[in-house]
Amino acid sequence: MYEYSHGGNAVFEGGNENIIDLSANINPLGLPKNVVTAIISEIPNINRYPDNFSTQLREKTARYESVDPDWIIFGNGASDIIFRLPRAVEASRIMVCAPTFADYERSARSYGADVCQFYLSKDSGFVLDDSFMEAVDAKKPKLVYVCNPNNPTGILTKRRVIKALLDCCEKIGATVAVDECFMDFAQEAAIYTSKPLLEEYQNLVILKAFTKVFTLPGIRLGYALCSDKSMISSLYFHGTDWSVSNLAQAAGIAALDDASSFISQTVEYVANQRSIIARELACLGYTVYKSSANYIFFYSPYPFDLREALDAKSIRIRSCGNYHGLDKSYYRVAVSTEENNRKLMAAIKEVSGGR
Repeated sequence: MYEYSHGGNAVFEGGNENIIDLSANINPLGLPKNVVTAIISEIPNINRYPDNFSTQLREKTARYESVDPDWIIFGNGASDIIFRLPRAVEASRIMVCAPTFADYERSARSYGADVCQFYLSKDSGFVLDDSFMEAVDAKKPKLVYVCNPNNPTGILTKRRVIKALLDCCEKIGATVAVDECFMDFAQEAAIYTSKPLLEEYQNLVILKAFTKVFTLPGIRLGYALCSDKSMISSLYFHGTDWSVSNLAQAAGIAALDDASSFISQTVEYVANQRSIIARELACLGYTVYKSSANYIFFYSPYPFDLREALDAKSIRIRSCGNYHGLDKSYYRVAVSTEENNRKLMAAIKEVSGGR
């Protein structure tokens, strides 16, 4: 039986209907009201096939991202595009950092590609630096994934490092996929996003999603940006047609109506709540890493399983023991509503002995 490990599944486990699930990283501000209205208004149109090219949504996204509409492809969440990528570039080998999002590796293995892990050092705070290029040059993968900010650490990679990686991969004929699905939560997004590099590097693919920032995980809507139109065509070819439903396209169009203001409010709220949680965790003896996303990554010095202890109090966090390069002493917790965050910290304080 296929096993799937991901946050946000607690509600599907028997008896967990009232659990506070902080294992998935969704915007605590919730769904924009106009998006709900747009989804309801689109229901009469579910009797027709969707626009396979998401034309109106691409055009509106292009204006929002300041790119050519033909540089955009939408999919059934960013994961849909992640699974198309190894096929689109005929990747016999891919390279990923560790720890990072598991679907990069799984998509490669589903295609039959070899996977090379580059282990980030906990001594350097799990920061991706120039040593990655040496490993890429030695292994010569066809596809390289970088999650920015990284999942589960929330740590950002400097644009200078991404540019050096693109130069390195250009020489060996490799594509670089930079996953920026959590970039919208970062206060420093403008100086860390790889979007300014799109025009210069045709081997760059940027992954983004409406899932996290617009609270749409159940709708499934993600996209990729790439200036190489042949890559966009290949991504279309290596996936199913009609992967973006009418409801998803309507939701995306509506979400972009006031996106800048909504994201600005989100960033301010998340940054404030994240700093409170991080400070309180540190006071309890946990090692907290500097996250720029809507989640916090930390190390526990205690011998007990924090996830199990919090489960007993109807709070679910993410154990990071199944990430390459980590063990069960590492955890990730989403920044939630102020009320949920208070309940979380009260529970952690209690199970940690009030230290």
